[in-house]
Amino acid sequence: MRQVKISILALYLCLLTGCEHIGFYNQAVTGHLSIMLGSQPVSELLNDPKTPGPLRQQLILTQKILQHAETQLLLDADGKYQRYVQLQGDYVVWNVFAAKPLDLNGETWCYPVAGCAPYRGYYAQEDALAFADKYQHMGFETYVGGASAYSTLGWFNDPLLSSFIDYQPLSLAQLLFHELAHSKVWVPGSTAFNESFASFVGRQGAWEWSQSAGAVESDAYAQWLEQQAQWQIFKAFALQAKADLEKIYAGASQEEDTAQILAQRQKYLAQIQSCYQKNRATLGGGRYDNLMSKRFNNAFLVSLGTYEDFFPAFAQLFRQVQQDWSEFYIQVAALAELSETERAFKLAQLVQAGSAIDAEFSKGSGRHLSEYLGEYSDDRSGEQKIAAQANNNHAEEVHCDAFTNHSLN
Repeated sequence: MRQVKISILALYLCLLTGCEHIGFYNQAVTGHLSIMLGSQPVSELLNDPKTPGPLRQQLILTQKILQHAETQLLLDADGKYQRYVQLQGDYVVWNVFAAKPLDLNGETWCYPVAGCAPYRGYYAQEDALAFADKYQHMGFETYVGGASAYSTLGWFNDPLLSSFIDYQPLSLAQLLFHELAHSKVWVPGSTAFNESFASFVGRQGAWEWSQSAGAVESDAYAQWLEQQAQWQIFKAFALQAKADLEKIYAGASQEEDTAQILAQRQKYLAQIQSCYQKNRATLGGGRYDNLMSKRFNNAFLVSLGTYEDFFPAFAQLFRQVQQDWSEFYIQVAALAELSETERAFKLAQLVQAGSAIDAEFSKGSGRHLSEYLGEYSDDRSGEQKIAAQANNNHAEEVHCDAFTNHSLN
């Protein structure tokens, strides 16, 4: 039945596109088919005495997480993640981002069903690298990033993968909640909306699950929280660079000398590298060395804008509905029905409302309101406490005069 469904999807995609991009869709269809054909039922693995102990424990853990997703987060997990696939590598798909040297908007590609997105996904790394190479020859900067999981948006029952099965408990829960959220609400062509929504569900859901009796050990929670904080520190660093580069690139629209702007850009990128080296211990302790030395470019910065642009808006919406997941999804679905312009306006209002509440609270206490959220169980979101620790406190640890005071004169 899965093969028939995949064949129908392939025909559907071909008809919609006139087979213009049949090579791309062929690798997508055959890639997913190959994964599903290599899958095994979780129930069989659990009953097989030859299944390694660590894998057995993780499979049992996923079933507990999925049960929580359905009963507490109201996500549809029926039939999903009931099969397991042992992959040959660390990633299941490779996403390609591309942007011009003086442009942070990035290229977009459009697909049937899913809509347009700022990346192109491939099941084989060599295919992704070949596609990136094609754009590099066209004068683009590219970034190729591996992904541990993906969602078929409810078309198929997605499997558990070896690329993420050994994640520590909260990271595993966060990933599964994130992917399940994609089947709950999806707006074709609105990547930032879709990913921000799923990111919020994943992180808020993981935090709530961590508070349930016996869900995780305290050290696992601390490890997860630290991982969240480390990424937010580095992301704040990268987004500051993105904002500064946007100011530099603005000169290109004012008909300034392109060579001069490129030289200014190179000088600024050198300052970023220097700042990173000075704060390497704070900025991931070496986790991002390869990225910074070889792949920190416009295309990478484009990739940063796809997952959490509207995260604060969904956090504020969740606060407004008193942490009621059912009402939260109703409100998110209502946002999804709006036009792109109306939806952007509503999301901006939510971000502004959250910021105003936080600012008012901090006047009298000297602390961020979001630092308190999660300490009380009545009407405040614990996710906000995590966001505060990551975004506000830790981000202030990075200081580079050359980085923040670049020359724009």
